[in-house]
Amino acid sequence: MRAAIWSSEGTLSVEERPVPEPKPGWVRVRVAAVGICGTDLHFFSGGFPSPKGLLPGHEVGGTIDAIGDGVTGVEVGTAVAVEPLSGCGVCVQCATGDDNRCAKRTLYGVTGRGGMADYMTIPANRVYPLGAGLDPHDGALAEPLAVCVRGVRLGGIRPGDRVAILGAGTIGLVSVLAARAAGASEVHVSARHESQRRLAASFGAMELDPSKLGTFDAVIETVGGSADTLSDAVHLARPGGVVVALGVFEKPVQFDAFDLCTREIRVAGSNCYGHAGARRDFDIALGLLREHRDALRTLVTHTFALESVNDAFATAADKSTGSIKVRIDLAKD
Repeated sequence: MRAAIWSSEGTLSVEERPVPEPKPGWVRVRVAAVGICGTDLHFFSGGFPSPKGLLPGHEVGGTIDAIGDGVTGVEVGTAVAVEPLSGCGVCVQCATGDDNRCAKRTLYGVTGRGGMADYMTIPANRVYPLGAGLDPHDGALAEPLAVCVRGVRLGGIRPGDRVAILGAGTIGLVSVLAARAAGASEVHVSARHESQRRLAASFGAMELDPSKLGTFDAVIETVGGSADTLSDAVHLARPGGVVVALGVFEKPVQFDAFDLCTREIRVAGSNCYGHAGARRDFDIALGLLREHRDALRTLVTHTFALESVNDAFATAADKSTGSIKVRIDLAKD
């Protein structure tokens, strides 16, 4: 099979690798599409050390191709989204459904072999049937949706809340839909590019006025990197409000701790996805994907063949191209 592999130079090569066989309790997925995430771009830009030899890809949609021993409840040929996270299964965090906090967790595509290849294997309890109205390519949108579902939940967003979102990349824009689904009456977004502003407006958001300090019930930070956006978020939150950090930061950042304390702002870190009561965040995300599939499909601005993976990463990193979500289409020639 074809597989994209990280080099020590922070680029990717497409190589031939053996088709993996599913272990007991696992399934094999014939990959249809893989999204490029901001975390992937940190590796590509050198912000994070190159994971030489790793196969990337954690936003994956495809079709079940083979089933390992002991697997029940899923069938070959089913279109699925892949939840690319698993824990040890025995620690307290895993037992309570928060396997994203497990000290031995694996995020396939970041710390374990991912799906930027013709095939990937994954534990059977980490695939979600897409159902009618969605095709395997749509499954690649479920992972960023699940990230935003968890962020909105940790932010405690309720009907009537006023929400500010810093950043209008994929996570910022999808957070608009997740916040609106939670009942937010207003969602304001900061965007650097016109293409982002247009999509934010089409999702029901208003442009953020930075002068509206101290007025938002919840502020969701999605920029990360080396930005000062956590400090901005603290200033935007109302007294007693909450800041949710979804952005991935490359280095320590500063924010106004005096303002944080005197106005009792809460800061919630958010990592991937886990449980929301009896349901996994990923399951909730699939419901939103089915409900908003047409809007979410507009996020995919560019598609590339696997052989053009470095061009795809360069396009995703260069927002002057108008890129929002760049996707590798495994069926694309």
